[in-house]
Amino acid sequence: LYFSEPLVRAVLDRCEQTLWEERGASLLEAMFERPGAAGHQDRGEWTRPAVYALQCALAALWASVGIRPNAALGQGIGELAAAQAAGMFDLEEGLRLAAVPGGASEPAERHLIGGALPLISATTGHIVDSETSIAPDRWSLPVAQPIASGPCLKTLADLEIEAIVEVAPAAAPAAAPVVAVPGTGIPVVTAGGAADGSFVAAVAAAYEAGLPISFAGLFAGETRHRISLPSYPFQRRRHWIGTRKPGI
Repeated sequence: LYFSEPLVRAVLDRCEQTLWEERGASLLEAMFERPGAAGHQDRGEWTRPAVYALQCALAALWASVGIRPNAALGQGIGELAAAQAAGMFDLEEGLRLAAVPGGASEPAERHLIGGALPLISATTGHIVDSETSIAPDRWSLPVAQPIASGPCLKTLADLEIEAIVEVAPAAAPAAAPVVAVPGTGIPVVTAGGAADGSFVAAVAAAYEAGLPISFAGLFAGETRHRISLPSYPFQRRRHWIGTRKPGI
């Protein structure tokens, strides 16, 4: 996606510039696992900002095809990306939080400013407000806290959410199947950061689930031409021309 999608590349390049200025090492070299990359002795230290950067890039890519969230929910580092998608802070500020190991060199806690969209806490299932105190190590822990699925689903239902788009760092199956949240019937569409067509397949699945897709955004920068197709259904009847038998 970095090489095929200019929007993804722009988001990751912003993250690259921010961490290069602060660490003097390349985030992209760590993400692409290039051999001999300087400053990457601790790969675990780069996992958090890499996951955050990729999820923000995927969220921007979904927005380019017309899919923008009405609410955001994430787990672990994904909760930090969800907070960025909800408008609680900008890309660079969230990246700095993701890059802080164990909360070092950051204040003990901070208050989130109000976002443009509801952010649902994965641990409580309630909407995070501007008075919620967040310790930096909340999002720097390598193991995600258990998600409160019941309360989260209830909050989603109360917000009348009709579909969930899962933004994950791992590649989704090529078919990008649509599954429903048990007990709710809410469809879930998943797309990961792979270049094997999983994102396009996920967009098709989202379209089938009834989400409004901006196909102009999907094909931005490409040259496409409309072609005429018959306006009637194929009857699928064969009409073979018979041949005469010898001697007749």
